[in-house]
Amino acid sequence: MPIPLVITALSAGGTLVPHAAGGFIVSTAGSYVAGTYISTAAVAAYLATGAGVLATGAAVATGAASAVIGSAGIFGTTIGATGLTGALMSAGIISSTPIWVPVAAAGTVLAGGGALGYAAYHIYQMRKQAAATPEGEEAQFTENQAQVLQLLLLKIQKTKNA
Repeated sequence: MPIPLVITALSAGGTLVPHAAGGFIVSTAGSYVAGTYISTAAVAAYLATGAGVLATGAAVATGAASAVIGSAGIFGTTIGATGLTGALMSAGIISSTPIWVPVAAAGTVLAGGGALGYAAYHIYQMRKQAAATPEGEEAQFTENQAQVLQLLLLKIQKTKNA
């Protein structure tokens, strides 16, 4: 599995692209980087790992939004207030959360959910395509699928290093 070489090449400014023979390869300045070819079988293995990473990211994103907004304390006082609401209430800037705070947070969560849905759709398509490819043959992938896989590989690497 060429994952360490692929991650190194991507981190150095390379881009994951569909290869003419099928699968993916890292390209820099118009030429392929040797040793970075990812076969259809390897794609299927990475996607099995990547689905868990995306699910974790979704859970963190939705939990983070509510933690940032926080809540008012007991009976609307600053006692027990948390997050942004608690900080603004403690400073005497607000007496309650203005409507734009939860609306902005909801918009952020929806945008993040849309991005996760887009990635999940492409991952589903790649998994289906890899499963339908006969053993020993390579599947032809698209540029969008290459971008999603590149982001996924970098996210997996970042998660492993954290």
